[in-house]
Amino acid sequence: MAQDDGTRDAAAEPLVSILMPVFNQASYVHEAIGSAQGQTYSNIEILLHDDGSTDGTTEIVEKLAARDRRIRFTRAERNQGVASARNRLIERARGSFICWLDGDDIMLPDKVRAQRDFLVANPTIAAVAASFHQINAAGKSLPVRNWRAAGGRLEMFIPELATVSMMYRRSALMGAFPLRPLRNGSDIDLVLRVAEFGEIVKMPSTLYVRRMHEGQMSRSAGSVHVIAIASNIYRALCLGDIIAGTKIDEAAILRRILRDRHVLWAGVAKKGENGREHRFSLVLVLLHVVRRIGTPGDRLAILALCLRYAPWALVQVVHYWLKRRLQIHSRYR
Repeated sequence: MAQDDGTRDAAAEPLVSILMPVFNQASYVHEAIGSAQGQTYSNIEILLHDDGSTDGTTEIVEKLAARDRRIRFTRAERNQGVASARNRLIERARGSFICWLDGDDIMLPDKVRAQRDFLVANPTIAAVAASFHQINAAGKSLPVRNWRAAGGRLEMFIPELATVSMMYRRSALMGAFPLRPLRNGSDIDLVLRVAEFGEIVKMPSTLYVRRMHEGQMSRSAGSVHVIAIASNIYRALCLGDIIAGTKIDEAAILRRILRDRHVLWAGVAKKGENGREHRFSLVLVLLHVVRRIGTPGDRLAILALCLRYAPWALVQVVHYWLKRRLQIHSRYR
């Protein structure tokens, strides 16, 4: 029997678009879509784009779409990457508010309602994140490092961000559109660019469930998250942007960051106390760069710079890495 499309009592309520890029997620996509269908907020559309799946994901989505008019489905003949899939979904979205759902994750029932109500009540906020819970492939709970917040405002520059937990005001999202072709880092780059159009805050409520499993491409994402953060620093310091064109030369970007280290530190130093978040970000970026491409001499030079300009940020970054390393052993069990 066809499901009700949820529009009968929602004519005066703003439409919310739930966007789902999917690729080879046959084991989880039925549950993910079901969590979108089960939202307590009625006026939604559920847009899916299958990025060339070969494992039966397409057939599952087609069957669900045939039974629910809220689901609109497109498919690419070959895999074109998650940034392309997200851009196609944004182009089709009609909602005043837009949120994501990965094909292996779960929305808790009140997620859309709670975040939509928050954005309506706070018209100057560009986007709102939610706390999240992590599970493994079998649904077992895992420890999670959630977003850090100070006074409700997100500290934007830690790479372990549940960007899929966010809901965007359409105008802010379109200001940063399209997503740029960073392999598995385009979502963080998007968040950082949306933050230039307005404040992003975090709700304390746990509204999203992330599933961590061996098949996730993000485990081999290389330097893309760090490049997105570095791009944000360059823009904030009015040094141009290090991401340009349709292809990302990761090695060349890392070499440029290493060459520019003194210029970057000088720019952050001029910001004084207002540059606190950027000092943390720059330490994070530079330590990653020298781990990937630096010589022993480069490593000593970067360590000396960090100790001179931002010793507390250096301690924070090392502490974050150590905690993350301890967690990663249990994450996929």
